[in-house]
This record gives sequence, structure tokens and C-alpha cells, in this order.
Amino acid sequence: MEQFLDYIVGILWGPTLLIGLLGTGIYFSLITKFWQIRHFFDSFRFCFFPEKRGEMLSADKAKVTPYQAACVAIAGSIGSGNIGGVASAIALGGPGVLFWMWMTALVGMMTKMVEVTLAVYYRKLDSDGRKTGGPLFYIERGLGSKFKFWGIFSLLFTVGIFMQLILAPEAYTVGESLHEVTGLRIIYLSAFFCLMCALVIWGGLRRVIGFASFMMPLMSVLYIVFGAYIILINITHIPAAIALIVKSAFTPMAAVGGFAGASFMLIARTGIARGLFSNEAGWGTSPMVHATADQRHPIEQGMWGVMEVFIDTIVICTITGMVIVLTGEWNSGVSGSTLTINAFSHGLGKRFAAYFIAISLFLFSWTTVTGWYSYFHSILEYVFRNSTPMRRTALRILRITTPFFGLLMAYMIDVLNTNVSYAWLIVDISSSVPTYVNLIVLLLLSKTFVAILKDYEGPGKLFGLGEYCKVKVD
Repeated sequence: MEQFLDYIVGILWGPTLLIGLLGTGIYFSLITKFWQIRHFFDSFRFCFFPEKRGEMLSADKAKVTPYQAACVAIAGSIGSGNIGGVASAIALGGPGVLFWMWMTALVGMMTKMVEVTLAVYYRKLDSDGRKTGGPLFYIERGLGSKFKFWGIFSLLFTVGIFMQLILAPEAYTVGESLHEVTGLRIIYLSAFFCLMCALVIWGGLRRVIGFASFMMPLMSVLYIVFGAYIILINITHIPAAIALIVKSAFTPMAAVGGFAGASFMLIARTGIARGLFSNEAGWGTSPMVHATADQRHPIEQGMWGVMEVFIDTIVICTITGMVIVLTGEWNSGVSGSTLTINAFSHGLGKRFAAYFIAISLFLFSWTTVTGWYSYFHSILEYVFRNSTPMRRTALRILRITTPFFGLLMAYMIDVLNTNVSYAWLIVDISSSVPTYVNLIVLLLLSKTFVAILKDYEGPGKLFGLGEYCKVKVD
């Protein structure tokens, strides 16, 4: 079974998807003259230093500010992949994996901007008067009138996303990390984590939004500060580390120490795959929450998509990767959160590093699970949009059960002694299916995105002022 699943993952995550991910980002970068780079500082200033401070948070329960929507999206993407996922990728493919993660993020900024923009553009008001949108909406409203098989795309996307609910890896990952510092059984620690997620999710979307708006900046700053400290005390080794990362990105890596060696294809595939799993650019997940933002123009929320990828991969993942490479732990033969703990222990001490990574992993995964609840919520709103009683029942069941699906993986591995690779292979399969669908749809709607961008910038303008989009959907 493991060989069969590995074969399927090899096909789905083979050259087709890797080229698709990079190709889509490169295509949109080219047709917009690398908008995400030319206007990076404009986007940064617009997102984090708005003219009106009141736009950051809102007391109106019927409205979600652009900042709050972005916090939920960033919190949903910053998770175990930024700590254990990056470490496992480097342990498998070597330092060159970091380079391909950077490249995926560089063009992924544009991909994320496109999908967020389209999600805001094609969104609708639900029966309660709230904004809702995402890939299912731009599949139907953007392709429905000219592509008769759009329903198949919607089905594949929905199934792929909900597979992430059934086999959510965060509870097991957190349980494994806490086991290292407490010695308690993983299943019990995973159950505690699920209960903490329930405390947030059972409060509904407003509590999820409030939680993400508070926790995302706090946990990110703490991780960046301690990671930056270790990088600074190893500052003299940075040039050599960067040279190693770039060189090994294009050449096969020979076995050294506990590192088994890796081919060029394995290095590139691992870096791109983990880059996607981390920042979710092209996956179609975070546009679902971005669509709820009370934003003036679709492009303005698209800027938050650029910042989302930047913070997740260029900042957080780079902190993890650079610490592992600089401390020389990358070829130690261990992987996952254990490798990250060993790397951070060079500057923080073994005991403190173990607690720090365990707490960081807990916080990152906590916000991921609660953030993803909003995605499942959005999909069910779409599926049952024509039946208010069924929608409310489905959403009530989702709210109650979502926190505890994560126990399934923990139970399989800790109680049934199932090989952990089975679960991760299924996770890889489920993440690839909606990505294929979303990338195809983005390309088919590329003319619409360009029209929205031109509308925002206006004739002869270097940078738009954010008036309402003149290109309207019925």
C-alpha cells in the first residue's frame, strides 16, 4: 500500500504539478511585469501602514476588515509545515530545498494575489447578508457560462479540501512534539490540543477571527526574534550557508553524515512541494477567507495575498531553514521537529529549545486548525447555499466535529502503530488535487484578472488609489 501511495504521489507531485505551480506564477508575473516585485513596498505600506488605523480591526460583527481576513489566512498557512515540515524537507533533500522554496514563494506571491483578487471579485452575499466567496464561486461565476464541465472542477476541489479535514496532521505533530518534552503519550497530548482548538472553533467565526488577529502577530514575532538571534550569533557563516543553498539547489547532493543524498529532481520537488504546503499559493484555500473582507477593491485584498506568502515562506520558513543550515544540523540524520529543536539548541540550549519549539509548534498548529475551520465553513455555505435549514445544520455539525478529526491520524500512528508515511502520503495527494483544479481555473480567468488590475491602476497611473472596481459581475 505504501508503495502504491508513493507511486500516486510521484505522479501527482511529478513534473506536471511542479511546472504548473512555477509556470502559473511565472506566467502571471510576466503578464503583469512582475507586479509583486515592482509594487512590493507599496503593498507592504498599504497593508501594514494604512491611512486609517481603524481599518485594522472592527467591532462590527457583520464586517471583517482586510487585516482580520489576512490574519486568519496567514494563521491558517503558518503551521507545522513552517517548523517540522521545513526541517523534514531539508533532511530529505538537503539545503538546496530552501532555494526552491524561495523561488516558489517569489512567483507564488503573484499566484496568491490572483486567486485572492478573483475571490473578492466573484464573491456574493449569503442569506444573512455576509460576504462569501472563494474558488467554488469563481469556478461557477467565472467559468459556468462558458465551460459546461465546471461542476467537475467544483467537486474535485471540494473533495480534496475536505480530505485535509479528515486527515489533519496538526494534532499528531503537536502531540509528537510535546511528547519530547513531557514524556506523556502522544494520543493524550493530541487530545488536549484538539480540546484547545474546540475552545476557539465552538465560539464560531467571530471568535476564530478575533483569535487569529491576536495570535498571528504575537506568535510570528516571538519565533522571528529567537530565530534571528541564532542567525546573528552565526552571522560569519551566512555567506557560506547561502552559497551551499544555491549550489546544492542545482546539483545532486552526495551522502554526508546522516544525510542519505538526493537527486536534483528530489531536491526541486521537495522544495516546491513543501513551499506550497507552507504558503498554500495556488491551493485555493485562503481566498475563501479573504473574500469575506470589507475591502474597497479586489486588488487591494490581493496585496494581502502577496504579504501572506512573504510572511509565511520568505520570513518564517527561512528562519527555520537558515538556523538548521547555519548550525550544521541539516546532515545529522534526524528530521521533523527534532531536527529543529537540535538546531535551535545551539543558541538557546537543549532544554529551552525543546520547550520553545514545542510551544511554537502548538501555537502555529492551533491557529492553523482554527483558520482552516473558516475554509470548511465557506465550502459548506456554498454547497448548501440554496437550503438555509440544511446549511445551518451542516455548519453546526462542522463546528462541533472539526476540532477532533485531527485525532484520527494520532490514533492511527500512536495506537494502531500505522506507519506515519501513509498519512503524509494521503495529505500530499489531497493537497495536489485542488491545486490542479485551481491552477487551471486561474489560467482560464487570466483575462479577467488583467482587466481588474487595469481598472485599479487606471490609465497612466503608476499605482491605483483603490476606487470601486468598474468591471462588475451580475
